[in-house]
Amino acid sequence: MSGKSIRWSQIRHHWEIYLFMLPTLGLIALFQYYPAASGIFHSFFRWNGADVAEFIGFKNYTDILVSEAFWSSFRLAFLLGFWNVLKLAMPIAVAVWIHRCRSERMQFFYRLLFVIPMVTPGLVITLIWRSFFFEATAGYLNRFLEVSGLMGGLCTLDSWLGWGGIFVPGIQPAWLGDPRLIVTACIVWGFPWVGSFAVLTFLSKLQTIPKEIYEAAEIDGSDWWTKFRRIELPLMLGSVYLMLVFVIIGTIKDAGTILVLVGVEGGPGGVATVPALFMLRKAFINQEMGAACAIGIVLTMVVLLLQKCSALMLAESGERQKFLVLFRSILMVLGSLALFDAQWRFFGFILLLIAFPYGWLARFLPSAESNAESFREKREASDRERKVKDGALRVFKHGGIWVVLLLALLPVYLMGIVSGKTNQQFYAAPGSLTFPFHWDNWLKAWEFVAPSIANSLVIAISGTIMAMFFGLCGAYFFARYRMPGSTFLWNALLILMMMPAVANLVPLFGLLSQINLLNTLTALILVGAAGGQAFAIFVLRNFVEEIPRDLFEAAEIDGASHFQQMWNVVLPLCGPILGTIGVMHFITEWNEFILPLIVMRDGEALPVMVQLQRLSGEYIKFFGPMMAGYALASLPVIILFMFSMKLFVRGLTDGGVKG
Repeated sequence: MSGKSIRWSQIRHHWEIYLFMLPTLGLIALFQYYPAASGIFHSFFRWNGADVAEFIGFKNYTDILVSEAFWSSFRLAFLLGFWNVLKLAMPIAVAVWIHRCRSERMQFFYRLLFVIPMVTPGLVITLIWRSFFFEATAGYLNRFLEVSGLMGGLCTLDSWLGWGGIFVPGIQPAWLGDPRLIVTACIVWGFPWVGSFAVLTFLSKLQTIPKEIYEAAEIDGSDWWTKFRRIELPLMLGSVYLMLVFVIIGTIKDAGTILVLVGVEGGPGGVATVPALFMLRKAFINQEMGAACAIGIVLTMVVLLLQKCSALMLAESGERQKFLVLFRSILMVLGSLALFDAQWRFFGFILLLIAFPYGWLARFLPSAESNAESFREKREASDRERKVKDGALRVFKHGGIWVVLLLALLPVYLMGIVSGKTNQQFYAAPGSLTFPFHWDNWLKAWEFVAPSIANSLVIAISGTIMAMFFGLCGAYFFARYRMPGSTFLWNALLILMMMPAVANLVPLFGLLSQINLLNTLTALILVGAAGGQAFAIFVLRNFVEEIPRDLFEAAEIDGASHFQQMWNVVLPLCGPILGTIGVMHFITEWNEFILPLIVMRDGEALPVMVQLQRLSGEYIKFFGPMMAGYALASLPVIILFMFSMKLFVRGLTDGGVKG
């Protein structure tokens, strides 16, 4: 359905539909656009957060642009972004393996098992890696390297390649204490990297492929690689592009992971400082709020540029081709210039690899005729050889799924067994179940985290309800009619979605202080709902537009108001996607860490993620209660997603009601 255009002269007959946008405009204006405008204003001042001391023009911008620490933070962000892009290979492989399972029961079984590592809070996984895997004396990573013999190989490589004694026989490397290893630790944590919605997103795309296409491919003799390259990858390509951009943007905006791993200082020497962490340090440690606002503006511009590139990548083929030529030319120039600077040389090689025109290699690939001949040869192969090959591929597929699944479930397994240990039991047998199992650790952890779990439930449930309701109202406004001013409001909403929330954190802190909302759950609920409703409106608008116009006309004939049409027509038809948005927003609110860490001070009002950070620091020597606390904080999200997984996947695959 395309919204009916309303002229200015007709507003008096439809003015009440503007009421649907009032809550959205109020929240967005107060908690999104006002902090953004305040950040722009204060970026031209030397500001300590309390009063404007001195107008200094563009000095904050010139200072950060000539700051080596600032550019080093961007180098690290792009390095981590590059590795995070490579990490997407594992979710793609897992999604394809699960999709190719012939039994629908096995597909559901695997999806159900992967739910646990995928929805376990990222902060919990980070804390487990910091406290147990990267620990120098009894850490699981060093133990694994010793038992597998890889430590000896690393020591040999250290001596051959001149790494400077990072790996020395008889000495356990300090992953988070050695400046030479911190960046490596920030890259490898979370292995095998399936803790995201990427697997379910790719699976939802793959499930739309008709079985007839696979049957035709098998008749033509296509092997597993040809099916992936010609059938599955093209279908997933749009999602892969979006995930790539989201990963890179998320890496630039993220400060929570690095903060949890190495602290606000970025580790020894600040070598693990990313731009967002650099901004927080400027604001809340150095009290240079104006400079922090300037960094936030630069971050916003970088994110907007990346998102513009992603939009062009997904544009029509002609526009995309022109953009790719220009984009590759720019990357070739930047990569060539970066080769002359030792600090940027690695990124120069990366840019040149990205910009290389691989398309010309297609002329050296087998032609269609040779492929057809190959297919004919495959069809002539014996049934026995084909059965042996299919059996080997089936073993490889299921074996790969189980290997990745077991590695992904390892932190969950450790949470379970270590939560019942004393410290003596942990040091004696850190990776196996020991008796007696100390259930009192769970009681101690419950006493510590129960109030924070209650706080997080209040924040997540309230924020989710508000974001879903206001998002549905806003989507109805944009999809039902094309009202005067709606195009301006829609573009303003799109800009809001592109703005990194961390960039507005400093002026938002000042706003909450002015309106006396610091250290209150109300602040977290309202700010979370303001940001979440923008995404909800963006997704729901397409679904509301696909509802047949006849349903609305019939409701109008019956005398239904706009609110009744939304309640009786839109809400039932948008149920699956609304449930998907609700689950995603609930998990986002539950996992929020940076904002409550900044604005909350009262220990009794802390949400669970901040409380876990305190648990890790205050009770670091008591491994049992600490792991029990991690498990208790993870259970609500895991249970919610397990019961709503079908609804979540359905919301990703359904496209609304077709007329």
